Amino acid sequence: MRRVVFGLLALVLLSIIGIGGAAATSPPGDGSQAGPSPAATPGASARPSSKPAHTPAAKASPGGKLPQMVIVVTATRLPEPLGQVGTTTSVVAAPTIQAQQIASALDALREVPGVQVVQSGSPGSLGEVFIRGAPPDQNLILIDGVPVNDSATSEFDLSRITTGGLQQIEVVRGAGGALYGSQAIGGVVNLITQEGSGPLKFSLLSEGGNRASENQVATFDGAEGKLAYAGALSYFSTTGFRPINDNSDNLNGALRLDYHLDENTTLHGFARYIRANVSLSSYSVASGISLNPNAHQRNEFMLFKGGVDHQFGEHLLVRTSAFYVRDELRINEVPFADSSSAETDHIPDETRGSNVDAVYTWNPVLRTLVGFEFLDQWVHSQEDFVSYAPPPLERFLTVFDHRRQEYAGYVEQEARLFDGHLIATGGFRVDGYSDFGKEVSPAWSVAMPLKYGLTLRGNYAEGFRAPSFNELYFPGFGNPHLGPELSSEYDGGFTQTLGETASVTATYFSRRVHDQIVAVPCAFNAVSCPFDTMAGNAGRVDTQGVEFAPTWSPLKGLDLSGSFTYLDQRRDPPLFARQPVRVPKYSAAALAQYLRRNILRGGDRAIATVAYTFVGDRDDFTDAGDIANHGSYQRVDAAFSYSPGIPWRVIRNEEFLVRIQNLLDHHYAEAFGFPAPPVNFLAGVKLDF
Repeated sequence: MRRVVFGLLALVLLSIIGIGGAAATSPPGDGSQAGPSPAATPGASARPSSKPAHTPAAKASPGGKLPQMVIVVTATRLPEPLGQVGTTTSVVAAPTIQAQQIASALDALREVPGVQVVQSGSPGSLGEVFIRGAPPDQNLILIDGVPVNDSATSEFDLSRITTGGLQQIEVVRGAGGALYGSQAIGGVVNLITQEGSGPLKFSLLSEGGNRASENQVATFDGAEGKLAYAGALSYFSTTGFRPINDNSDNLNGALRLDYHLDENTTLHGFARYIRANVSLSSYSVASGISLNPNAHQRNEFMLFKGGVDHQFGEHLLVRTSAFYVRDELRINEVPFADSSSAETDHIPDETRGSNVDAVYTWNPVLRTLVGFEFLDQWVHSQEDFVSYAPPPLERFLTVFDHRRQEYAGYVEQEARLFDGHLIATGGFRVDGYSDFGKEVSPAWSVAMPLKYGLTLRGNYAEGFRAPSFNELYFPGFGNPHLGPELSSEYDGGFTQTLGETASVTATYFSRRVHDQIVAVPCAFNAVSCPFDTMAGNAGRVDTQGVEFAPTWSPLKGLDLSGSFTYLDQRRDPPLFARQPVRVPKYSAAALAQYLRRNILRGGDRAIATVAYTFVGDRDDFTDAGDIANHGSYQRVDAAFSYSPGIPWRVIRNEEFLVRIQNLLDHHYAEAFGFPAPPVNFLAGVKLDF
């Protein structure tokens, strides 16, 4: 703590004596979004901007020159040009999502360097995200800045989130505990809803495909006087690709309101609702047994957030917000020919919270963020398992109910030094939990925009993961004496831009996580240790790797991009440490996108994309619960859209679309026992009003 305080004082002193200057033009911090950033940045003037934190990113059309401005908020909790943040950050923007016709937020992350996506079967099935080898419970998922990881498992299933109405997805790789607290060990994923602007715009997308798949999306946005509004409603359903009981459907609704009360005050409102139904053909089915014909899962998710931003004078901006999240899971299974058991699960999970940020701009080169956050988490877990054969009937009812509170304060200091050629950020966060105590997480980062399009970056951060409620209190396995998992990570790299047509980003990272929460042996006891194991802090995992991401626009309208990730994980001791399953040593992705105008008639437009994904060998759990090597796979997706540009009285634009996933019909599984879909397609039309 002493080193943190001295470091912050040093930043303040350097800025006060006038070393800093105006920010210089710099390239972005990640090859996934390349191109120079302008000199003017939020907070670089004496009067901070009173605009909402979710400042829209530049909306470059697919094809042509690379985007000139990408604004991110997740890396520092403040609007910053992507090239001027020291942490490794990627952005998946709406134009990229739309060009590839990506319907699921999970699929939108597949091309981000260092990110591994694992889906357990057909659309709608469980989707997990690994960032730099960190498992799903060590990655924090935010929706419009609201943490949504379940308190029961510390995870969140991103397969339920659709892309309709999203402005962009921001991915911060590396520990984010200094700003966001628990679960940000591997990184932070923030899904940001579009802000309305301009006259009312409405669009309708209708698609259909094989296996009775359909996708319907309606979006709208606009502004009227002081009120800006945007929303989306989507519905997706499919019968799936396995012989029986593989269907799913998903209803998503999102709404955002921004009311500019006056030039200094803005009110914000966010709401999201999800209802997802998924059939579980592989549920409780071991190797050699037929598929489960009736197991079914239903999720209901809702999020509400309200906030106020107010500018006090020339220097101080205060942002307050409060939110409520409820994520309810139900699972039902009844006996069938190959199984004589039944199971019913009901797990409602709720989080309430509030947040206050104060941003003080001392001068053009020095800015301070001070914040306070409160969380109240509650879960009720009830699992009822009944075995009918062999007699006599056996029933196992597992129930627990728990609530905890978290209080956190954080400080972040930013200084732009040496005429903007050194952007230094330092800070720390203190978290206090009602069920295990206090944790302090410091972080430092620097970005150095230099001449000739070169930017250097460096970052050090510590993080932690609070034990989940299942790990603490699940009857027979939970351990109420658990401490948090602790991490430290540093990375460094560079981005080199070559004019406005090419860039390359390379990053090296190294992370150590100790006090892993794993199953450790215990003396059998029918009450306290019925499974011969219980949760315990044991072992360590060391991860290091390299991320490489080039982009190139060799011709007008043609954009090429790619990524390559190398990961090396080591466990100590191997017996008790968390097994790094589903984490490949080598992975890569590539995207080719071509835009052409005036093909058949003046004003028309066509966009074609081809995306390639490679995932190398990795360890995985077999049906028997053992760990074995899971072979590599590759996948190719393609999308094509054509807009004739024919003017109508009401319709502003019409577009015909087709998307083919797994174009080469490769047979593979992202997780053992859950075959991925074969070649499948959707085709339809989109109308803009």
